[in-house]
Amino acid sequence: MPNILIVDDESIYRRGLRKLIGELDDEWQVVGEAKDGYDAFSQLEKLKPDAMLTDIRMPRMDGIQLQQLARKRFPEIECVVISGYDDFSYVQQSMRQGARDYMMKPIEKEELAKVLAMMKERLKERSGAQLKRSREANEITQHAAEHVLKELMRGTASGNDIRLLETMNIAFSHPAFVCMVVKLDKSSVGSERYQQADPFLFQLYIKQVAQEVVGRKGMGYAVVMSETEVAALLNVPDADGAMQEALELADSVRRGISSLSRITVSIGVGRPKKGYPGIAQSYGEAEVALLYRLIQGGDRVLPYPETGHRSGSGADAADQAWQQLESAVSEGRRVLIADLAKAYVEQLCRHADTPETVYQRICKLLIHYYEWASQAGVTAEWLGAKDMKSVLQHVCSLSSREELEETLGKLLLSLTDCLTERSVKGSADPIRRAERYMEQRYAEALSLKDVAEHVYLNAAYFSALFKQKTGKSFVERLTEIRIAEAKRLLLGTDQKLAVISEATGFSSIRHFNRVFKAAAGMSPTEFREKRRNG
Repeated sequence: MPNILIVDDESIYRRGLRKLIGELDDEWQVVGEAKDGYDAFSQLEKLKPDAMLTDIRMPRMDGIQLQQLARKRFPEIECVVISGYDDFSYVQQSMRQGARDYMMKPIEKEELAKVLAMMKERLKERSGAQLKRSREANEITQHAAEHVLKELMRGTASGNDIRLLETMNIAFSHPAFVCMVVKLDKSSVGSERYQQADPFLFQLYIKQVAQEVVGRKGMGYAVVMSETEVAALLNVPDADGAMQEALELADSVRRGISSLSRITVSIGVGRPKKGYPGIAQSYGEAEVALLYRLIQGGDRVLPYPETGHRSGSGADAADQAWQQLESAVSEGRRVLIADLAKAYVEQLCRHADTPETVYQRICKLLIHYYEWASQAGVTAEWLGAKDMKSVLQHVCSLSSREELEETLGKLLLSLTDCLTERSVKGSADPIRRAERYMEQRYAEALSLKDVAEHVYLNAAYFSALFKQKTGKSFVERLTEIRIAEAKRLLLGTDQKLAVISEATGFSSIRHFNRVFKAAAGMSPTEFREKRRNG
């Protein structure tokens, strides 16, 4: 009978876990409880449990420190960590200390049952089942890898996250990436069937098919992004020639799903981009492309390049109204917006063959401005609690010209106000403002995300724009600023290296010495002595 120690600083939570473990698996015996790391380590010595379930944040000694000690003294103990904070850095530290899995508070009963079962299986077969242990370890690795892949696509991954992928033998051998986003066509399921089923099961099925298709080519990975969305990240050798292959793969996924089941999906495909920052850009384009499902229908692949506005050579009577409306929005001429929106709808209604044509053109117009809002970082301010899908659905439900004119006018007037406000906040060159901010805050633990938010830009877009404008990466420029200030302090003051290191934003003297020598060709001490004596 396996036994387990529960470690958490909240007594009510310890009691709840004890009860839940007993209900889930009566083979498990809770041999003790501890309120912090010190208490837990003492009980480990005395009770020698097979497993330990520990919180991360606790007074006196936290879960990370406890794992460090336990790993040295009891290397065979099974450890699972619990965090009430959605901070992946704690999970990374725990995994480095030997944690086999982790759970986020509040713990789901099914998740705990799975973790207990996995631990029990490992304990039973530790002596001989090396293959099974490897498979379980791979599951944990996959869980962590999927988290990092999601962060890459959302544009929030750090260098540490990418290095973590490399430690799990997930390496991208090619320089370019393409993202595709797969969504279930709910109409193919039926509302009753969809409501009765667990939506997440649909996503798992879609992910399985997508992974099989892209994995067969050795091109990438599929991950479940949410209850309604699966994304696939493709790693391709050439950004210029990869789009056609990506579209063919996407269509293979679409056909594979429909042939194996009675459901259909729509797939948006972003354009190929180079480098890690391009992943988030391609993912965003795939999301925009997928919005066209409302216009073109489901069960199809929707490539980003084909979704933009195509202006006819004077043949479409609404083109001029579109262009006038676009100029008014971009220039902030709000007094014209309502009249121009009305004129655009009038032109559409006058010349369209069917009502569907009117809805399609208005949806295209709104998606066009949704891209503007995304690039300017004002989507949340513009749409509030709504998303673009619900906005388009509402537009397509309107049955009169007057309602369309009023709704479109209000939406574009609101967007104009958001863009004007952001323009006032973000006046002047954002890269120059970013450099000034870095020059003022170099002593702090600045991140690319911090600086991007200061200039109101998306982190991935800011990174690419910074490199384009300055010829240097964000880290290279920040290091340059810090080294320049360090040189000034070395020559102009008698401060100790530890003081200068801290004052210029380096995490330690060792880090300072290494970076300084790489930049200046000599150590800080050698630099000071040579310049002063030379």
